[in-house]
Amino acid sequence: MKVFNFTIGISLLLCGCTKVNQSYKNKESLKSSSNKIERVVTLTSLSTDIVSALSRDKLVAIPGSSLFKGKIEYQELPRISQGRTPPNLEKIVSLKPDLVIGTKGFHDKILSKLKDINIQTVSYELSDWNSLGNTINLISTKLDINDFGKSNEIFNTNLKECVVTNKQNKKPSVVVLASTKPILSPNSKSWAGNLLQRFGINSLTKDLDSKSEFRGYVNLSPEWLVKEDPDNLIIIQTRPGQYVDFEKSKPFSSLKAVKSDQVYRFNYYGLINAGSLESINSACLKLKKIF
Repeated sequence: MKVFNFTIGISLLLCGCTKVNQSYKNKESLKSSSNKIERVVTLTSLSTDIVSALSRDKLVAIPGSSLFKGKIEYQELPRISQGRTPPNLEKIVSLKPDLVIGTKGFHDKILSKLKDINIQTVSYELSDWNSLGNTINLISTKLDINDFGKSNEIFNTNLKECVVTNKQNKKPSVVVLASTKPILSPNSKSWAGNLLQRFGINSLTKDLDSKSEFRGYVNLSPEWLVKEDPDNLIIIQTRPGQYVDFEKSKPFSSLKAVKSDQVYRFNYYGLINAGSLESINSACLKLKKIF
């Protein structure tokens, strides 16, 4: 059983997620010396949500993400991409943006072309919770919003389920299966692993060294999984109905978590790929309820 296309999925994760591609020391150091930003094009669902939360009227175009399906607030905005297709450069330029926001790695080429024609760009990379805060502050600064209350409001409103008030290290063990063929699981250097740590969840793979081609993920053998025999399993679904026969397949059928009905299915967006503010918040809520 193959995961949708894990190579694509993790590539999207690494681009939809961490370090800010611009030195971030304080908001003053990032102030633009050019014209005030009034027209913003976003290349990711996460940056769209952040700009919308900070200053909705500045958004002029967004990506054609499945995460926006049914979102009334974004219905009238033009799309500069569809699905996994690259953003349309000509369409972006025609909208005369003051700023285009994308992710480091995934959007490097198009952002470079936009820079060449003197359009301001900013890119971010998301790998942990702190980098999310840095990204929100970075975008806030580029929009010349110097009220830190606006940034805090995003955490208190859009990400309220992710606020940890009484963190306790949970004793029941868990292994997150981002893929079953190969068996891949996040360590603490990934967005998923860091989010589990935030809630004090005992992930058995958090300290394992990554020898996988995917940064922050470790390859697990069936023998390792059977030996460790976690109390809980989290399976990542990239589409509805995926892994319906998981509990019957080997080596998973012999695991304690399967026998005790402690197998939980999570959406790819939110836990593996941050995706959007809403998907992050939903993943946090589900983790709270289970653990």
